[in-house]
Amino acid sequence: MGLFKESGTAVDGSRGESDEMAERKILNSWKEIANYLGRGVRTVQRWEAHLALPVHRPSGREHSAVLAFSNELDQWLDSRPVRQNMSAGATSPSVVGVSAAEMQELLSRAEVLLQKLESVLSRSEEMYQRLSLTLDAVADEQVERHLGGNGLQNARAEAA
Repeated sequence: MGLFKESGTAVDGSRGESDEMAERKILNSWKEIANYLGRGVRTVQRWEAHLALPVHRPSGREHSAVLAFSNELDQWLDSRPVRQNMSAGATSPSVVGVSAAEMQELLSRAEVLLQKLESVLSRSEEMYQRLSLTLDAVADEQVERHLGGNGLQNARAEAA
């Protein structure tokens, strides 16, 4: 193994590990790892605990400083089901395992449900109006009974 420059070519002109090193960025903290993945620190820590996010600790200590390699994180991301479904959806006419025919069927069912919902809403508004008129009539009747025969007409005249 020769001495490497930043360009990735060895001083002796050979190529080799430098290509891998150029692609492999070392992330030295939870914050750097989180920024690389576009997530928060706590989310990345949770991924390490529950989803085997590839991070390394010096001396194998549990809660010491962490580091990660960008190429390992990229491989981990590519192995996740969400990343796989997103890439499959880009090349396939189906969306997450649903064919175009199934999508059309779902769309037509949704349209039927929407029409039924609009019908129920319309009937609900009609029932509200009827109930409101009935309550007004009952209230007028109670006021009339309370005030006497012409009391309602007198009360309305006084209010005007």
